Amino acid sequence: MRIDGPAHLPLRCAVWAGAILTAPLLLLAGGPAYDRLFRHLHRDGAPGPLSKEDGRVHPAYWILTNPLILALTRPTRPRR
Repeated sequence: MRIDGPAHLPLRCAVWAGAILTAPLLLLAGGPAYDRLFRHLHRDGAPGPLSKEDGRVHPAYWILTNPLILALTRPTRPRR
């Protein structure tokens, strides 16, 4: 997805709506799924979720930075 594209607002709204709809599931099992997505996006040799040089952003960037998802997955994430 292009950084300067018009799809940012609908995508961000969809992430918020998805977080609200799946809140019970995220509270019970969201931590491992969040960590798995984070590791997948930051694996060796993979392009990052935000690439300013290429002018692209991965849609999962908004999932990783959404404050509601972070709050809902915090109880099941392992302590470090």
